[in-house]
Amino acid sequence: MSANPPKVIVVLPTYNERENITRIVPALFALNIQNFHLLVVDDNSPDGTGQAAEDLANEAACRGRISVLHRPEKQGLGPAYIQGFKRALALGADLVIQMDADLSHQPKYIPQLLEKARECDVVIGSRYAAGGSVDEGWGPLRKLLSWWANRVYTPTILHIPVLDATGGFRCYHRASLIGIDLDRVKANGYVFQVEMIYLAHRLGFLIGEVPIHFPDRQHGVSKMTGTIAFEAALRVWQIKLRHRALKPSDRRSGEYGD
Repeated sequence: MSANPPKVIVVLPTYNERENITRIVPALFALNIQNFHLLVVDDNSPDGTGQAAEDLANEAACRGRISVLHRPEKQGLGPAYIQGFKRALALGADLVIQMDADLSHQPKYIPQLLEKARECDVVIGSRYAAGGSVDEGWGPLRKLLSWWANRVYTPTILHIPVLDATGGFRCYHRASLIGIDLDRVKANGYVFQVEMIYLAHRLGFLIGEVPIHFPDRQHGVSKMTGTIAFEAALRVWQIKLRHRALKPSDRRSGEYGD
């Protein structure tokens, strides 16, 4: 008798993504992955994203497979993911996938993330691994800045063996999230991705990457600005100072409550 398939929970933070949530949810469940669930973490979106997610959760095809975590206000990407990760662990997730709701992270790559997770503790959907790419509409400056941040600046400072440290399309094993100790994570915004992968590296987790194509969002407004990018660059140094002494023996043990 075969063992039950691992429980996979996608954690999807949202803020004013009503138009996108109605597109990404059908695409996720069309993958027909066994024991596959979705956790929407909504920051009280004024456009009604949270209610749209609840409506989808009540549809017959998704009933029992979608949970919605309603947060009282917009408090940042990092806290949304931390709360979502803890809830996913409390719900019994064996594998946790993080991704954006705007379809820049395409659901079709999830099977590849899960396959790579058979041999790695953390898997990144990577724009800069061999075979990866970004939207053809990106201008030369944007391409250069993103490439430099991921291939030069961040790995030089943190000495991490990854090609896309800022990418937010990832798969974590349960033991990885617990071992990282989510209460250690202090970063908000987009540098949250860097802190998570640096912690995983310092604590000795095996990190893998699979190539993805990263298209621009088709609906809604990007939250990324030049100011946010500049602040993230500065905070990479804070992350190094905060965690550089960690070693595999510092992994957290035990479980999280809800």
